[in-house]
Amino acid sequence: MDNNNKRNKENQSNKKKPKKYSFIFLGIVIIIYIILGSVNSNNTFEAIKYSINLFKTLIPVLSLVLVFMFLFNLIDEKKLKGVIEKSPHSIQYFIMTLLGTVSHGPIYAWYPLMKTFHGKGVSYGPIASFLYSRGIKLAMLPSLVAYFGLKYTIILTSNMIIFAIIMGLSVDLLIKDNKLEITK
Repeated sequence: MDNNNKRNKENQSNKKKPKKYSFIFLGIVIIIYIILGSVNSNNTFEAIKYSINLFKTLIPVLSLVLVFMFLFNLIDEKKLKGVIEKSPHSIQYFIMTLLGTVSHGPIYAWYPLMKTFHGKGVSYGPIASFLYSRGIKLAMLPSLVAYFGLKYTIILTSNMIIFAIIMGLSVDLLIKDNKLEITK
């Protein structure tokens, strides 16, 4: 019990440190801009204008990403798990692809859940769709739009979703036996 309390306190203290350092970083960036502004004001103001225009471009996309992330956090995990396990095979592909798109964190953290789904009757195809669609990162979409444009982003994301489902179907065709076998 004491070790858990120590770990919790360490985790809480570690969470406070990035806030302090982020303000220090912001201060350093502001100081650099002031120094560069005094040395070469034209280029510095161009850089500031570019940053402001980039921020204006990203605001709508960031807002949409935040809305999706907020809505995803409202989903009850137990109900969602039940829906996935009980839904028809074709619907499982779409649900798992959507969940893969909005999932965050390291991929290995999702493996136990995918194993549980497989143990409950979900075939490898929807699981492959989930893992493939994790290549779509909602948090990175604003950067993708800013650098490559909205049209490119829509085409790329759509193709990734389509190929996630195709990948899942291919896995289901190649792996006929959906029983999970663990070798020792």
